[in-house]
Amino acid sequence: MKKETTEKEEALRLQHERNLANIEGTFAAEGITLSSASRKNIERIASGKADYRQVLNELREKYEKRA
Repeated sequence: MKKETTEKEEALRLQHERNLANIEGTFAAEGITLSSASRKNIERIASGKADYRQVLNELREKYEKRA
């Protein structure tokens, strides 16, 4: 059964997308292109699926393994 999107949910989804576009625009203004992995991490934080500290710890672990 497909869940119907309420007006409030749709408004929140659109605001979320605008916020992400604003973040990307800010980076672009500084000459920085976001990788797909960075965008996914920002998306996880913005959606509440992950805390920024969790993402930082994951990145630290990733790069410590490379060293």
